Amino acid sequence: MRARSAFPVAALAATAALTLSACGGGSGGGDSKISPTTAPPATATATATSAQPAATGGVLTVDPALALPADLKLDFDWRLPADDAEAGVLTASADFMQSMTHGVVEQSVKGGALNTYAEGDAYSYAKQYVQMHIDAKKTVTGTDRFFRPAVKLLAKNSAAEVTFCEDQSKLFSKEIGTGKVHVTGADDRNYVSYQLVLSLFRPGTQLWRAQSITTKERALECKQ
Repeated sequence: MRARSAFPVAALAATAALTLSACGGGSGGGDSKISPTTAPPATATATATSAQPAATGGVLTVDPALALPADLKLDFDWRLPADDAEAGVLTASADFMQSMTHGVVEQSVKGGALNTYAEGDAYSYAKQYVQMHIDAKKTVTGTDRFFRPAVKLLAKNSAAEVTFCEDQSKLFSKEIGTGKVHVTGADDRNYVSYQLVLSLFRPGTQLWRAQSITTKERALECKQ
């Protein structure tokens, strides 16, 4: 997740090592590279107790447990389809993305937020993303917009692939200690495309978890 914040992601295959770069922004700021080791396998066992089935045919609503401060918004420009499974997949995808931002704001990888919405490689990715913001003592502010979602159901509706775009042009890094916001200008790196693979958490429900995440930075197809 690039997040136009402390740690943008150039390109990520969920099973590969993460390569993230720090967006300097502000006056005299430059970009520096941070290359952590390959994400370790996740060991947490999530319960998904707070995840709720989606209300189909309406506007997507993110889990209230993932509420963000007033200066920060994740804008999911997604209308839920009438199909129950597709609606559940989209809701779980939004919850997963917001759980990472919630972890950054809370400056914590502990608790149930991350592993409620992800496991495996997606969970490892989420933990590293949050931890790198913690280590840098940075959070985010502004608006992060996600749009053009597409859902493909797989394996007799027990798995799904979701693709969507992100526009981070109004999302910025903020230093926790000083409150300084690093405002950045127009940049093709603001546009990121995502591919999530999710699996059905419990048969007979519409509770889903992210299994893997792949991103593409400078996704100019999202700019159009």
